[in-house]
Amino acid sequence: MSKLIDRLEKVGTAASNPMGFGANRTVEKAPPLLLIALSGMEPPKSLSQIQADSLIIATPQVEKEGLEAAKVMAEDTIWGVWPETLTSDSPDVLKEEGGDFFICSPGNTPDEVLAGEELGRILAIPVDFPEELGRSLEGLPVDALLLTGLEEASPLSLGDLLQICSMRDLTSKPMLLLRSHGLNQGELAVLQDAGIQAVVLDLRAVKGKEATQMQEAISGLPPRKTKRDSASPVLPRPSSRALSPGRRDDDDDDNNDDDEDDF
Repeated sequence: MSKLIDRLEKVGTAASNPMGFGANRTVEKAPPLLLIALSGMEPPKSLSQIQADSLIIATPQVEKEGLEAAKVMAEDTIWGVWPETLTSDSPDVLKEEGGDFFICSPGNTPDEVLAGEELGRILAIPVDFPEELGRSLEGLPVDALLLTGLEEASPLSLGDLLQICSMRDLTSKPMLLLRSHGLNQGELAVLQDAGIQAVVLDLRAVKGKEATQMQEAISGLPPRKTKRDSASPVLPRPSSRALSPGRRDDDDDDNNDDDEDDF
């Protein structure tokens, strides 16, 4: 399983106390929110100034030469790619080079790249994704969602938050938010309570100081206070027919009762 997806699923959860032998061992504390760095093939200076939980490398395509350079850039950090083009053999090439996950878009991605489970599969969708399509996200074979379209919004507005919450209510999958501007601790706390598991910070647009300030803000976040600590399944909506007070079945039953009374 993808290490990044495993971390995303643990965000905001409370670790249970160990029992039995070795109960005194240190328990790893689940982070309140993950900070994920986005970079091009040329590492920005700000990359060395933060300790990101993971690194995304934007690349035109998945090829061995580029992945070798990405692996050197990531060092010991969990890394993956966001390619402009994915082909059917891209996951195999990425896996061979030590990549952990990839990001894809609905429009130009062959569905067969979602077949394997060794790599994390993250789908990038706009925050105003149509609701009629959004209802299918829960059953789609992807592990997490990356919301785009609010990169430049600063500060985040209530309308932005409504869009995020609208997408959050459609699925229980881990959700990431793409940003090209830093967020203060108040904004991060609101996103945390809204059910966002990670912020992807585009270091190609964010200065080093802004990135470090945001990392410090995340470190100072309290545990999540909402009920989204454990993702709940998305329940199917009842049909309008099922909710109708005057169903024909009831009318038929009443008619049958009347016929029996006649006898």
